[in-house]
Amino acid sequence: MPDNPPDLKPPTRFEDLRGILRYVPQFRQRVFVIAIDGALMHQPGFGSLLQDVAVLQSLNIEVVLVFGARAQIQRLAARRGVALSNDDGMGRTDAATLDIAIEAITRQASELMADLTALEMPVVVSNALAVHPAGVIDGVDQEFTGRIERVDVESLGALLKADIIPVLPPLGYDGRGTTLRLNSDAVAVEVAIALKAAKVIFVSEAGLSAPDGARMAQISVAEAREMHRRRDPRHDINLLSKLRHAAIACQEGVPRVHIVDGTQDEALLAELFSNEGVGTMIHADDYQQMRKARSSDVSTLLSMMRQSMEDAALVPRTREQMLARIKDFFVLEVDGNPVGCAAVHTHEEEGRRIAELACLFVRRSHKNRGHGRRLVAYAEEVARQRGCAALVALSTQAFRFFEEKMGFQVTGPESLPRARREQYARSGRNSKVLVKLL
Repeated sequence: MPDNPPDLKPPTRFEDLRGILRYVPQFRQRVFVIAIDGALMHQPGFGSLLQDVAVLQSLNIEVVLVFGARAQIQRLAARRGVALSNDDGMGRTDAATLDIAIEAITRQASELMADLTALEMPVVVSNALAVHPAGVIDGVDQEFTGRIERVDVESLGALLKADIIPVLPPLGYDGRGTTLRLNSDAVAVEVAIALKAAKVIFVSEAGLSAPDGARMAQISVAEAREMHRRRDPRHDINLLSKLRHAAIACQEGVPRVHIVDGTQDEALLAELFSNEGVGTMIHADDYQQMRKARSSDVSTLLSMMRQSMEDAALVPRTREQMLARIKDFFVLEVDGNPVGCAAVHTHEEEGRRIAELACLFVRRSHKNRGHGRRLVAYAEEVARQRGCAALVALSTQAFRFFEEKMGFQVTGPESLPRARREQYARSGRNSKVLVKLL
């Protein structure tokens, strides 16, 4: 029998478990609002996605589920021959569209409840949203489209404390008992704001990509707003809606919003339980933080850099040497974990200050994500603040990076201050000397 039969997932590695356990304390008893696009319910991996939700609940994370219904509404309307006034709850909803939406969403809620019950997860479809008609927008009566007026925090809180997952459909009811169509992204965000959730996770039909096709690992609120404003052609209306609502959530106090491609296997857990994730995070706080190194960092930094020092990519350093110059070092953290570092040493000669960039390092697992460029740019700013005229760097293996990515020029040892030239000659490393005028 093969070690990993093709129909089984490979076993979880111990290092994977350790990575997950590192996050559990900060996530425990926090509220996560998970919004799932309706189209994913017809994907082969939907059962695995619900299992991942069960994992979150088992870790004492309080989960609220919201689901979209655009795909189901489109499919039912096509079968009935009904022309929809809108399919996502963001435009005018006429009576015929509302009838289709109610039927599709009700059936979808029933199927979702059946799937969750099969996983022995206690769930309740909640009517915790007080809504009102959207009214007239730009001169157009939105008819049966609703807007959320209030979230019943007490009822949702009681369900969560009882380990019951509230499921919220994209429908609401006003004070007169009228059913109104809602946008599921708006539902997720309004609920997250009301519950002071730690995260909103949009599990989408696709992920966000940069112009070169690469995944966008994280963007700021300002970048999310700008992408929505200019209607980025790489992303459909579904993703643009998530960008808009993500910015609203962050602005109103939700620290982080994630957009993950729900067609990827285990995307939900991989996004939440790894430093870099697999989707896009829109952040309101300092997800990536550059800070001064502390003495307590030295052991971690030396452990990170050990292999590079053994490979002669970095100058070997002892704990005592780093502690002696700890004020020159700074650390790049991702989600509270050190992933890179650099040092800026200052030399003075004949009334001229020159800064030296040293010990530039990024962990192997975080390479090719722009962290090296971020560290060098930060070093340049530190050097400017110190009144330095130039920043020099010595490199045996990364000199192309300094030339091609950061605008340094190859020069000779004569560009180094006299004392540093003598040290350079004694080292025997024959490093390339690069300089950038500031």
